[in-house]
Amino acid sequence: MTSMLIRGGAAIVLAGLAVLAPTVAHADAGVHAGAGVQETRVFTGFAYENSPKEAKREAEKRARQNALISGFLNEQCVLLYANSSRLAPGYYAGDAAINCTR
Repeated sequence: MTSMLIRGGAAIVLAGLAVLAPTVAHADAGVHAGAGVQETRVFTGFAYENSPKEAKREAEKRARQNALISGFLNEQCVLLYANSSRLAPGYYAGDAAINCTR
Protein backbone atom coordinates (compact mmCIF):
# COMPACT_ATOMS: atom_id res chain seq x y z
CA MET A 1 0.00 0.00 0.00
CA THR A 2 2.76 2.41 0.91
CA SER A 3 4.66 1.67 -2.31
CA MET A 4 1.53 2.45 -4.32
CA LEU A 5 1.25 5.84 -2.60
CA ILE A 6 4.91 6.59 -3.29
CA ARG A 7 4.53 5.61 -6.96
CA GLY A 8 1.38 7.72 -7.24
CA GLY A 9 3.12 10.71 -5.65
CA ALA A 10 6.10 10.32 -7.97
CA ALA A 11 3.76 10.15 -10.98
CA ILE A 12 2.00 13.35 -9.88
CA VAL A 13 5.34 15.14 -9.40
CA LEU A 14 6.57 14.03 -12.84
CA ALA A 15 3.29 15.08 -14.45
CA GLY A 16 3.60 18.50 -12.82
CA LEU A 17 7.16 18.89 -14.09
CA ALA A 18 6.06 17.88 -17.57
CA VAL A 19 3.40 20.57 -17.53
CA LEU A 20 5.89 23.23 -16.39
CA ALA A 21 8.74 22.25 -18.74
CA PRO A 22 7.27 23.76 -21.96
CA THR A 23 6.49 27.01 -20.12
CA VAL A 24 10.05 27.33 -18.88
CA ALA A 25 11.49 26.47 -22.29
CA HIS A 26 9.23 29.02 -23.97
CA ALA A 27 10.17 31.72 -21.45
CA ASP A 28 13.87 30.96 -21.96
CA ALA A 29 13.51 31.24 -25.74
CA GLY A 30 11.75 34.58 -25.37
CA VAL A 31 14.58 36.04 -23.31
CA HIS A 32 17.24 35.15 -25.89
CA ALA A 33 15.12 35.76 -28.99
CA GLY A 34 15.45 39.54 -28.89
CA ALA A 35 19.24 39.53 -28.82
CA GLY A 36 19.89 36.67 -31.23
CA VAL A 37 17.38 37.16 -34.03
CA GLN A 38 19.15 37.69 -37.34
CA GLU A 39 17.91 37.80 -40.89
CA THR A 40 19.87 35.68 -43.34
CA ARG A 41 19.31 35.63 -47.09
CA VAL A 42 21.11 34.24 -50.10
CA PHE A 43 21.40 36.25 -53.31
CA THR A 44 22.50 35.00 -56.72
CA GLY A 45 23.81 36.69 -59.82
CA PHE A 46 24.39 35.57 -63.42
CA ALA A 47 26.48 37.06 -66.22
CA TYR A 48 27.70 36.28 -69.73
CA GLU A 49 31.13 37.67 -70.61
CA ASN A 50 34.19 37.14 -72.82
CA SER A 51 36.42 35.56 -70.14
CA PRO A 52 35.85 33.33 -67.12
CA LYS A 53 37.21 35.95 -64.70
CA GLU A 54 34.92 38.64 -66.10
CA ALA A 55 31.92 36.32 -65.93
CA LYS A 56 32.60 35.48 -62.26
CA ARG A 57 33.28 39.10 -61.33
CA GLU A 58 30.10 40.37 -63.03
CA ALA A 59 27.99 37.58 -61.50
CA GLU A 60 29.25 38.45 -58.01
CA LYS A 61 28.65 42.14 -58.70
CA ARG A 62 25.04 41.45 -59.68
CA ALA A 63 24.47 39.31 -56.59
CA ARG A 64 25.81 42.13 -54.42
CA GLN A 65 23.56 44.63 -56.23
CA ASN A 66 20.55 42.44 -55.43
CA ALA A 67 21.61 42.42 -51.77
CA LEU A 68 22.00 46.21 -51.73
CA ILE A 69 18.52 46.62 -53.19
CA SER A 70 17.20 44.47 -50.32
CA GLY A 71 18.93 46.67 -47.74
CA PHE A 72 22.05 44.64 -46.91
CA LEU A 73 25.44 46.32 -46.69
CA ASN A 74 28.49 44.95 -48.50
CA GLU A 75 30.13 44.17 -45.14
CA GLN A 76 27.20 41.95 -44.14
CA CYS A 77 27.69 39.59 -47.10
CA VAL A 78 30.02 36.66 -47.71
CA LEU A 79 30.72 35.03 -51.08
CA LEU A 80 29.52 31.42 -51.11
CA TYR A 81 30.70 30.51 -54.59
CA ALA A 82 31.53 31.88 -58.02
CA ASN A 83 31.56 29.54 -61.03
CA SER A 84 32.11 29.98 -64.72
CA SER A 85 31.52 27.66 -67.63
CA ARG A 86 32.43 27.89 -71.29
CA LEU A 87 29.46 28.16 -73.62
CA ALA A 88 31.38 28.74 -76.85
CA PRO A 89 34.84 29.97 -77.89
CA GLY A 90 35.24 33.36 -76.21
CA TYR A 91 31.83 33.22 -74.49
CA TYR A 92 31.48 32.29 -70.82
CA ALA A 93 28.62 32.14 -68.34
CA GLY A 94 29.21 32.99 -64.70
CA ASP A 95 27.08 32.52 -61.62
CA ALA A 96 27.72 33.52 -58.03
CA ALA A 97 25.93 33.38 -54.68
CA ILE A 98 26.41 35.43 -51.55
CA ASN A 99 25.04 34.93 -48.04
CA CYS A 100 24.01 38.08 -46.17
CA THR A 101 23.19 38.35 -42.45
CA ARG A 102 21.97 41.34 -40.44
